[in-house]
Amino acid sequence: MVNLRNWFRIAGFALFAGGIWAGQVTALEIVYPADKTFFSRSNYLVVKGGAPALDAVVIAINGLRSEPIPVGSPEYRKLFKDFLILQPEFEKGKNQVVVEGMIGGKLARTASADVFYHADPSRAVPGSYKPFVMHLPEQEALCAPCHSMNPDKAELKVESAKGNPCASCHKGMLQSKFVHGPAGVFRCTYCHQVDSRPNKYQPRPGGAAVCNECHGDKAADFMRNKFVHGPVAIGECTLCHDPHGSDQPAQLTAKINTLCLGCHESVGKGGHVVRGVSGKFHPLEGPKNPANPSIPFSCASCHDPHGGQGQNFFVAGIVDRFQLCSHCH
Repeated sequence: MVNLRNWFRIAGFALFAGGIWAGQVTALEIVYPADKTFFSRSNYLVVKGGAPALDAVVIAINGLRSEPIPVGSPEYRKLFKDFLILQPEFEKGKNQVVVEGMIGGKLARTASADVFYHADPSRAVPGSYKPFVMHLPEQEALCAPCHSMNPDKAELKVESAKGNPCASCHKGMLQSKFVHGPAGVFRCTYCHQVDSRPNKYQPRPGGAAVCNECHGDKAADFMRNKFVHGPVAIGECTLCHDPHGSDQPAQLTAKINTLCLGCHESVGKGGHVVRGVSGKFHPLEGPKNPANPSIPFSCASCHDPHGGQGQNFFVAGIVDRFQLCSHCH
């Protein structure tokens, strides 16, 4: 068992079947995430060691270094050749990844990548970063010796993690409290296109139209609102909802107030709504929810995040401010 700092754990390894002939020298490479790319899930770090074979690898993310990870034993080389896959905890935003390959206790070669963990969908990604694309022919060729990169329709319909080819890499998406129905039974191709090119498995075009194929009842509710919240109006459901799974109810990408205040920053910085004649501001969270004690009090206790009959999106179709107060008090 490799002893790593508590922010690292080995998640698995991959085998590269292509032969490396004697004397060939190849570079150490950070396969995923690649330099100057962004990603929305802190899941894997994939390193290809190159040749000659390394004895150990040291990983540093934003200056925090791991202990040497042994990769040079005959058993390891026989099974995994020059690939190492880790599951790090990237920091939100920019991450500087440095990989050091060691031979005989000495530094043999290095690789680095400047990457961006886009954990907050309400924030824009700096223009210097491009989305990482995995399912391109040259990328899939690296994975093909261990993974089924061209599964047939029958394989893609397998509803268990054990048999579905997508699950071999992506089952971590479903280790959440609240999992989206199709994702939970690995019906990935309902929302992802198998035949998209150049990269396979791109999301189906249409945005909210795809969601509404199953959630038509919600779409009908939204249409009855006189005022519609911006993300709903432009069909960007995934700005707030994770289509795979989340630890937040309704598969939200973050806690309700974190999402709301990510766009409505001024509400969180100053007082919000004076209560009665006391001059005190109404809390945004914390107290027991009078309208529904089983649900924590939040922005959504007063405002419907999808829309409403008034421009403030008050819940229950309420338009008048004092009527909203009486909803709880």
